[in-house]
Amino acid sequence: GLPGGTRPKNQDGGVRVSSKKKKLSKLYYLCQILLCLFLRHYGSRESVSIPVGGLGSLDLSADTSTVIRPVHSSILGEKYCFEVINSENTHCFGCSSAAERDRWIEDLRRAAQPNKDNIERTENSLCLWVNEAKDLPPKRRYYCEVHLDGTLFARTSSRAVGKPANRPSMAGESATGSLGGIGANGSGTGGCQLFWGEFFELDNLPCVSQITLHLFRDEDPKKKRHSRDESILHPLGSVAIPLADIQGRTYQEKWYPITPYKASGTAGNKELLGQQASLRIRARFQNLKVLPMEKYKEFAEYVTVDYVEMCRSLEPLLSVKEKEELAGALVHVLQSIGKAKEFLVDLGSAEVERLGEKEALIFRENTLATKAIDEYMKLVGQKYLIDTLGDFITRLYSSTENCEVDPRKCPASELSNNQKHLKETCEEVVQKIVELHGPFPEELHKIFSSWVELCEDQGRAEIGQRLISASLFLRFLCPAILSPSLFGLTQPYPEPNTLRTLTLTAKVIQNLANFTLFGEKEEYMLFMNEFLQQHWDGMRGFLQTVSNVDTYIPMTSFDGYVDLPLRLAVLHGLLVDIIYQKDQDTIDKLNPLPSILNQITESLGPEAPRIIISSQMGQSKPVYVPPKDLGKYSPHQSSLQQLPVDSKDQSFQDGRVRRERKPVTRTQSAPHRRPGHAKHALKRQTSSEALPTSDHEQEMGPNQPLISSPNTSASIKRQPAPVPWIIVSQNRESSEIKTENEEFSVLDKHTRELSELRLGIEQVTERELDMAKRLEDFINQSQDQNAMLQAEVEELRHLLTVREEQLASATFRLGVIEEEREEDERKLNVAIAAAERMNILEEQFADLLRDLNQLTEAYKSGQNNTQHPEKPHINSN
Repeated sequence: GLPGGTRPKNQDGGVRVSSKKKKLSKLYYLCQILLCLFLRHYGSRESVSIPVGGLGSLDLSADTSTVIRPVHSSILGEKYCFEVINSENTHCFGCSSAAERDRWIEDLRRAAQPNKDNIERTENSLCLWVNEAKDLPPKRRYYCEVHLDGTLFARTSSRAVGKPANRPSMAGESATGSLGGIGANGSGTGGCQLFWGEFFELDNLPCVSQITLHLFRDEDPKKKRHSRDESILHPLGSVAIPLADIQGRTYQEKWYPITPYKASGTAGNKELLGQQASLRIRARFQNLKVLPMEKYKEFAEYVTVDYVEMCRSLEPLLSVKEKEELAGALVHVLQSIGKAKEFLVDLGSAEVERLGEKEALIFRENTLATKAIDEYMKLVGQKYLIDTLGDFITRLYSSTENCEVDPRKCPASELSNNQKHLKETCEEVVQKIVELHGPFPEELHKIFSSWVELCEDQGRAEIGQRLISASLFLRFLCPAILSPSLFGLTQPYPEPNTLRTLTLTAKVIQNLANFTLFGEKEEYMLFMNEFLQQHWDGMRGFLQTVSNVDTYIPMTSFDGYVDLPLRLAVLHGLLVDIIYQKDQDTIDKLNPLPSILNQITESLGPEAPRIIISSQMGQSKPVYVPPKDLGKYSPHQSSLQQLPVDSKDQSFQDGRVRRERKPVTRTQSAPHRRPGHAKHALKRQTSSEALPTSDHEQEMGPNQPLISSPNTSASIKRQPAPVPWIIVSQNRESSEIKTENEEFSVLDKHTRELSELRLGIEQVTERELDMAKRLEDFINQSQDQNAMLQAEVEELRHLLTVREEQLASATFRLGVIEEEREEDERKLNVAIAAAERMNILEEQFADLLRDLNQLTEAYKSGQNNTQHPEKPHINSN
């Protein structure tokens, strides 16, 4: 249907299109293509300004129903287009890159809605994998169209039906679904398989109530031109996907039966489809509520400042899929804020420190750092990837050259030519990469140079080159060569011959980036070792060029747009889904992130999931804040001096200026002592000192010592004075001495208790240090075991790859044998029929021989009768 309009639908979900409307649709899309080609000729930014005319002719702000959205390349056959749809007409524009298209879309949306970031809005998006179909008639080509509420949004490529083949697992298909599809109702029912494996990501969608996929048969253009059959305008069948089945954050995969299309007055296309014809679809529809930017302010500040600590806390809690989603969301948010470079530099540095001497595992594990650099290179390196590999992939898809070099998979007579073709293909790719055919992303250059500087400062310069090689080749260029449809280089999944060429090319380029040769495990690739050695110097120069701060190479900066409120909403929803299912101890350790997330959730409505937070979490413990000049004061107990001291100078409290306290003047018997002064030693009285005595004791001589019995009752219980500051004149000196002795007794008691506490603390500290050492040893052992397990996993993966190749070879040989068996059966049937015919002819021949013998005997008897006739009897009479 026309963009912005709907096709009429019948009850079976089909689409009725008359021949007149079909011609109008073709004319419309032809005009769209010509317009895009015209605009591309003048350059993207100038080209968009040509038809828009300063935005005045569109008058975006006057029409509130204006829709601005990207157009999928499968509709117009042209990449990076977008359309502006209003109540009157539709305008289509073409750009030179996805980033530039996104920037133009954002500029036009802001022209239509200037206050876009400060209002609440809803963003709808659909991610759809059209994987495969089964039980379709053979020797035909088919394609699917994706319709949302009757409007065409995307179209798959045209693929021919073939036998089930061994395909590598794709990002959009699960192993169970793939195996279940082939084994359950595939060739076993007599139908054939058709594989697409194409991914569609549709954003900024209107409110959608129905998602329909229509299956069409692609006719030969020559036959279609002279055909009068209008059935080719109708789909063979349709699949309706219930919206409720695919809503949410996770993908849902299912085989959907194809409902045959029934035209009026006909029996429909049931005879053209198998009884179990179906499509395997993997889809996800998200309806995301985006709040005003001010609601995400605290969340954005937390992510900007504490992203390292947040990643360190969350990484042990995440699955591989959650790591991929979280890394992608963080990269987009931090790119919009301007902190993506620091984020990736910190993650790379942490990855080097974590692995230590195990440098071979750098960026080979499923970590947040690995997933983050993957997503960032896809974000900022898309134009570089297209400039470098786009022409190569296009040529390879149209080429018929065979690059199979495994002797088990190709005849010996073709091996030499195939090896030559593979060398030429790898030479072309190496030259495009090393000679920098396209501008290199400036953001990646800064990150790589920062990694190199960090590693050089640690005295491990070789690790910096390994970081760059592992990220740029292992995570970006080689996967793009292996699966170009997943990196936006092309839409269709490669044919088996092309897929094998891409696989072998990616192996060679990866070994070149790792500076390693092929070994005994892949003997059929040993002939490429000379090629690898010849290009090692060029690869070293390339790695040094893209990581040198002072290098001068053509570079380009990311000029796309990242919708920050939308990305923060995605990150918020993802973190809530991850955290709210965890136990309470784990949630408490993530403080204050759960509280910040809940503040945003309060604005999303009561149905949004919330994280349960314990009452103690978030309450700060009280801290002793001493006076400004603590050194001037003397506490009664020395233990108070051990309280934690806040380093901040708090001169204001409760809105009043803190006044400086004066030293306390004591009226008790205990003398005042300032901190820093030495303790007064306890003065022992000698016999010569005069003591206050009674009248009877004064009669004794002055030199006679005073000996009195101890007053035990007084030492046990002291009679307190009624008022502390009233001093009795009688026995004043003795009461002062007793008070001072008791004062020092209390101080000594507290000193002993403090010493015992310190001793206990030291013992606990020693035990904690011992436990920490044991824990560190255990962690080291666990890391060693993990490294060994990772090595075993890599070995098993390699073995699995070998087994998959062997299985592919066996499947191919089995297919050949099956075809030969069918041919032999056909010949045998012909031979049996010929034998039966021969038996019939032999029986007929035997009958003829019997008849001939009878005739011969009759003939002979006739001859004998002729030669010896009976003599007539003569009567003598």
